[in-house]
Amino acid sequence: MNSLNDAVTAELQCLVGEPITDCWRAANMQIFGFGPRRPQLNRKGESIEAGDICLHIQCRWRFVDSNEILFARDDLGYPADPSIACEDFDWDKQESVLDARQKAWFRSHGENPPRVLNVAGDCYGGFRIELEGGVALECIPCDSRRGEYSEHWRLLGHRADGSHFVVTGDGVEENE
Repeated sequence: MNSLNDAVTAELQCLVGEPITDCWRAANMQIFGFGPRRPQLNRKGESIEAGDICLHIQCRWRFVDSNEILFARDDLGYPADPSIACEDFDWDKQESVLDARQKAWFRSHGENPPRVLNVAGDCYGGFRIELEGGVALECIPCDSRRGEYSEHWRLLGHRADGSHFVVTGDGVEENE
């Protein structure tokens, strides 16, 4: 492996065959969960069900089928309630279009979540994860920042040593 797209593709291979079972956000960072949901304790010590592998995305991304964007990062900026004007909307306090659409999609696929069929990285640190049913998750880094605050995304929960695979504006950064 001598290029970023090869490194990304190789690391994401652990997702092939796994179901995509969850999706939520922490502020404006999107988190996707893969693998069977199991009882776990979250950071607050609360009992939850979650997949073993998590993908944290901090750059642009979209969840698509062959005809449309189902939901995407930029939907966070729009209120789910059409009676709320965009200038009065606060995504940190009110439900966004993203929140509503992702919840609805995952709820409708809860009993039979699609499995990952294929993964492919690109030379910019982005990727495409193809799922059963013609659906795909695309991650699209869209800035030229480098350095300490340039993280695009990270994959965690898949390595025996507990380390994370992190992609930044500088490329791959190993993180423990």
